[in-house]
Amino acid sequence: RFTNSRLGCITRYMQPPAGVTKGQRIAVPFRPLILTAEATPINSGNNMSLLGQWKDGLCGCCKFGCCHAHLCCAWCCPVALMGQVLTRMKMSWLGNAAVETEYRSTFRKTLYVIIVYFVLGLIFATPSPELTKINGAYVDVSPTAPTWKIIVNNVLNLSFGLYTLIVLTKLRAAVRERYSIHGSCCGDCCCSLWCTCLTVAQLARQTADYDVQRAKCCTDTGLEPLPPVLTV
Repeated sequence: RFTNSRLGCITRYMQPPAGVTKGQRIAVPFRPLILTAEATPINSGNNMSLLGQWKDGLCGCCKFGCCHAHLCCAWCCPVALMGQVLTRMKMSWLGNAAVETEYRSTFRKTLYVIIVYFVLGLIFATPSPELTKINGAYVDVSPTAPTWKIIVNNVLNLSFGLYTLIVLTKLRAAVRERYSIHGSCCGDCCCSLWCTCLTVAQLARQTADYDVQRAKCCTDTGLEPLPPVLTV
């Protein structure tokens, strides 16, 4: 028997009856392990010139086209894209540094947060305003929701908003630190609060080379999974 360590795992194989020689190629059973794409290294290729600066500004979201996967995800569900960038940065769903066993589930946990928010939002939704013109003035004639329901709905929206703001601020700070980009926590917070979609899209472009890596909407990192490679 001999042991081969690749892709972060240890695989053991039975030596063929006839034995093997150095440099000989043999076929062995192998269960592929899909690698998680990480944030673009700053010391690779053209990325050396990116050290200390953003690849593009907040308004550079259409750089790869108006129908690019990262842009569609940023506008339709920015929190989901935030979860993908968190995974690239090896961070937890709370925006903290995480070990491999934790950050690999970051995107999934972020999706759980989104699903819970929307389900509870439907359950505790309050009636939309219905304006009717009465005696020359518009009056809201929609049924009045119970006070408790209004409070729960407001707390739910506030909690989800704070979660997005806090985690996105921590994520932007982590990206700045990784790429040695000058800035401040106040700037990170303002971008996350007032330009959420644009900020998430910028972070996605900063941590991936979309000229080389194909964007995907439904993967853990928002990138095409890396193919498994095994060398014996």
